[in-house]
Amino acid sequence: MSDALLDPEEMEAIQAAIRESAPPRRGPGSIDHEPTRLALIADDRMADAARPVLIGLANRAVRFAQKALKNHLPGVWQLDVVGAEVVDGASAKDELRGGWIAGLRSGDAEMLVATHGAVIDVAAARRCGAPATMTSDPNRAPSNVSLRLFQPAGRALLDAWSASWKEVFSTDMAASADLGIVSRLIEARSVVRLVLTFSGAMSGRVSVYVRPEVLVQRPVALAAFKADALRIAGALANVPVEVVVELGTLRLRLRELRKITPGQTYTLQGFVDSRVPVYCGGVLKAWARPIVCRGVLAVQIEAVVHGQGMKS
Repeated sequence: MSDALLDPEEMEAIQAAIRESAPPRRGPGSIDHEPTRLALIADDRMADAARPVLIGLANRAVRFAQKALKNHLPGVWQLDVVGAEVVDGASAKDELRGGWIAGLRSGDAEMLVATHGAVIDVAAARRCGAPATMTSDPNRAPSNVSLRLFQPAGRALLDAWSASWKEVFSTDMAASADLGIVSRLIEARSVVRLVLTFSGAMSGRVSVYVRPEVLVQRPVALAAFKADALRIAGALANVPVEVVVELGTLRLRLRELRKITPGQTYTLQGFVDSRVPVYCGGVLKAWARPIVCRGVLAVQIEAVVHGQGMKS
């Protein structure tokens, strides 16, 4: 099929057919049909738009966290934003295991904060008055005792995100013990996950999970009209297409191709009266036999191939 774009007249004919087949409106601003929502496209657009918003929130939260966590984490350390990406909600289920998890809520807006790594044991040791060392395996899951002792440091981290949220959205976001936050996050098709890492005197990471609609406004749903197939077919009937008749093919090695000279003869696989394929847009549409018509090479269609290139 030709790569050329449709002519303006052809495009107008298609659009006119769609408009004529659309259901009539009953009144201004009202429609009498059920619109088909393009949910997947809308979700993807929302997720991409939410990523920079969450990164902006994280940069503010880091400023607050650096100060709030000084009383809970010893030594010289730094908390940095690694980045944000869009993930499937179900994939977060395994990521949440073995860490300190807490939820935040502001009205209908929800956020999940999960902390993993040696930072939990370091904060627990600091609270108990023991020297903080990194001799333990940073990949080892913390004990239940360490998770309970990490609570004050975790609340300080949540306070940092609450302060960041208020700066951006001018509303209060507080810690929430609602376990439904986790289930709603896992059931979501798209979730924006942001990762922060501790470096220096300790290692660890903080993962923040937010549904896109929490950070950005859902775009207006688009409506799709089911067009009349006959009208569309009629409009497309005048669109020119390129038909290719393959009289024969030849396979050569590159070194043989370089040695081609005028006068050389190559034998094709088929015979003079063999049937040849007829392609349209790279799809087999018919079989034909080469003939000579009024001194011009032509093909005579012998069989039509139905259903090729059609989607079921």
